[in-house]
Amino acid sequence: MKEIILFDIDYTLINSAISKEIRREYISKEFGLDIDEIIIAEKGYIPKDTGFTDFNPNDFVSHLSNTLNADVRKMHDIFFDDSVFLNALYPEVITCLESLSGNYSLGIFSEGFRDFQLTKLHKSGIINFFKKDLTFISRRKLTESTLSLIPYGSYILDDNPEVIAALHKVGIFEPIWVNRNTKEEHGECKTIFDLFGTRNILGYSQSRDYLKCPIV
Repeated sequence: MKEIILFDIDYTLINSAISKEIRREYISKEFGLDIDEIIIAEKGYIPKDTGFTDFNPNDFVSHLSNTLNADVRKMHDIFFDDSVFLNALYPEVITCLESLSGNYSLGIFSEGFRDFQLTKLHKSGIINFFKKDLTFISRRKLTESTLSLIPYGSYILDDNPEVIAALHKVGIFEPIWVNRNTKEEHGECKTIFDLFGTRNILGYSQSRDYLKCPIV
């Protein structure tokens, strides 16, 4: 039986900051608005609960449309445009997933609204790398009920050092911090700075195709 690797989505596989920038450019062009106007409108959106994972894309689209006096259907099409997600994928992701999928069973361990998280995977073109029975998406992924579903000994890649620390304390997983912002290493767990770093930790043989892909 293959070992399991689970991936977080935002800032591990997809650069969500880039997707926001792309959307702003599309909105600016479509409605003739300044980027600053769009940013101000975005800041006026308050999720029903608190925290990033309570972000509801449909509520957000409605908010932007009302605030900017823009057609809601056009705003919806822009928000969910395939290129927004595809162009925000970190450049080494597909090459690394292709290499890893030959030796490991790949899955997802993510937080947020399930439909929206799956949409990101679908529109960025990587959803088929992940097994459905290893796709764990919940509003709060560190709850006991969610963690009880995760197979023992799974490698879990996440950009959030606090999540990594919490998983380390559970003691039955192999958390790996994906730190794309600095060269700092996690005090308790293994650290990589892009997905190419999994070669050193997991010891798999990487395809030569990775040489064609720049490291983020």
